[in-house]
Amino acid sequence: MTSRQEQQWLRTYAARNYRGNGAIVDLGCFLGATTIALAEGLTLNRTTTKSKQIHVYDLFTWNEGYEKWAKGTELEGGFSPGGTFLPEFLKRTQKWRYCIVVHEENLRRAHWEHGPIEFLFIDAMKSPEVATAIASEFFPHLVPAKSHVAHQDFPHCFTPWVHFLTFRLRNHFSFIADLPQSSLFRLEREIEPEILASDLSPTALSHAEIEAAFDYSMSLVSDDKKANVIAAKAMAYAARKEFTRAHEIVTQSRYGPASRANELNTVKALIERNLMAPTDFL
Repeated sequence: MTSRQEQQWLRTYAARNYRGNGAIVDLGCFLGATTIALAEGLTLNRTTTKSKQIHVYDLFTWNEGYEKWAKGTELEGGFSPGGTFLPEFLKRTQKWRYCIVVHEENLRRAHWEHGPIEFLFIDAMKSPEVATAIASEFFPHLVPAKSHVAHQDFPHCFTPWVHFLTFRLRNHFSFIADLPQSSLFRLEREIEPEILASDLSPTALSHAEIEAAFDYSMSLVSDDKKANVIAAKAMAYAARKEFTRAHEIVTQSRYGPASRANELNTVKALIERNLMAPTDFL
């Protein structure tokens, strides 16, 4: 789910840059690759004597998407859809249990009650409703000029609402780094609650805001991610059932057809099928 380069970045951040001004929070930790990288870094951190904890959140419920990912690995057939994989996470992270706080929760209803957050790693904004819930509950605890947010789904085609959120918060965050699979932002000033509670569904935005949001995102990412951002933009219009516009986006872009995980071609095929025989989409 994450690259070795990204894991190395997280390890280095926790070892060299984390200052103990707040907690480290890992939203959507899955089997623990990001958690382990952060924990390994914390064990090397000598710049703070403050409590060092990583709060991890996940439903820890196996689904069919994970089944496809696990095919051909040692995990194939190890879990049933709907079953828990929390024991596997605990086994893999046992060495660092002293600094890991596990929250087996639905992020639509999670509540943060553990003080300031210094680093927020997000791989859980899989729907606009969850994205709004995360923003409303966790972002108010970020510390201006000290806290960072990493969006792991920034180059993922099926999460266009991540781009809507970062665009709406562009005057509150500065863009810091284009990571191997994520994009990193630093909070510069406090965020008004009404922005965090806003609807991030594609149908809730105007055409002008969708276009502006993706123009902003395209200005941030490296060329190797641009085709994926274009695919996410097309998916935003597809969610509005504006398939003609979505098709224009994927066919007229100068980026592609190569993309991470072949997402641009996947989205193009989905859109073309709906142009030929419209069905319920997303």
